[in-house]
Amino acid sequence: MKFSELSKYRIDSDLVVSARHEKWLSENSNPVYSEKALDFAVDALEAQAKPRDRRGTISASSLGSCRRKQQFTYIGMPELPPTPKTAGIFQNGTFMHIRWQMAGLTEGWMRDAEVPVGRNDYGLSGTQDGIADDDSVIELKSTNSNGFNRVMTFGPLGGHPFQVGTYVLTTGAEKGVLIYENKDTQDFKEFVLYRDDLPLDEIEVINDKLWEKVAGQELLDMLPECEIKTGYKYAGCPFRNVCPAMKSWKQAEEYADAHRAA
Repeated sequence: MKFSELSKYRIDSDLVVSARHEKWLSENSNPVYSEKALDFAVDALEAQAKPRDRRGTISASSLGSCRRKQQFTYIGMPELPPTPKTAGIFQNGTFMHIRWQMAGLTEGWMRDAEVPVGRNDYGLSGTQDGIADDDSVIELKSTNSNGFNRVMTFGPLGGHPFQVGTYVLTTGAEKGVLIYENKDTQDFKEFVLYRDDLPLDEIEVINDKLWEKVAGQELLDMLPECEIKTGYKYAGCPFRNVCPAMKSWKQAEEYADAHRAA
């Protein structure tokens, strides 16, 4: 089933968040947050001051992206800083997440926010945006009007169902909830994705192959578009300045070690 069909198939009674969040918004134009939500916000903002060290980990949320990029993160390769525009997009996304998480914790449709993935059989790490009161995995996405129109027409974008699938797989959850907010208008759309809707078998295969390459210290090939330095994946890659020059795992490790020692 295509996601465009799936979005029409899921009936309103399946939705986990929408009705309760809309009601809460209508009663809270100047929101009054719970102590739990305020405590969470303090912790979330303090966490922004501590850069994450992802060396030695494979991220569940990024498993659907370039696997060579995942290997560089595992090794601890230095990343290019984002452009001011990209940094602004990241910051907007951060505060969109916190705003929704505070609302969910206050209203009660979100039980916990920023929930780490525990130890699992897949060796994956990561942090879920939230856990709903019915144990669904919650993932929040901010997009502009063009992206939101695509969501409304075709359903969840790109690798987002894959990302939700990694969390469903690693946590054993029965379903995931994707929420898109149009940052231009504040309209939002909720999708409920059950285990049968998600590419769980594909995730397992990709994860096994990636860990096999990591264990063998073998770098995967560059993406074809990155070899010719074009496309959004190349433009947005934090390793695009060094990736083409890296021919072996050992070379990448030596480069990363030299950068940390500098």
